[in-house]
Amino acid sequence: MTYDHADEVKNLAKKYGFQMRLIPMNNTHHAQLSELVIGKDLSWLDALEKIQEKAPDYLLVERGCS
Repeated sequence: MTYDHADEVKNLAKKYGFQMRLIPMNNTHHAQLSELVIGKDLSWLDALEKIQEKAPDYLLVERGCS
């Protein structure tokens, strides 16, 4: 499960013996932030390659107002 990257959450996870990993996430406004993945055994997460969205195959052109 994921949680906000907050000290209170990390302290509880440590207290009860959970493992934690930070992962990048995008919110609904496309801003990148980090979320905390918490679980008893996160070895499967360490084995994953970096996951990213495919780069778009089109170009965005900025247009000035005239």
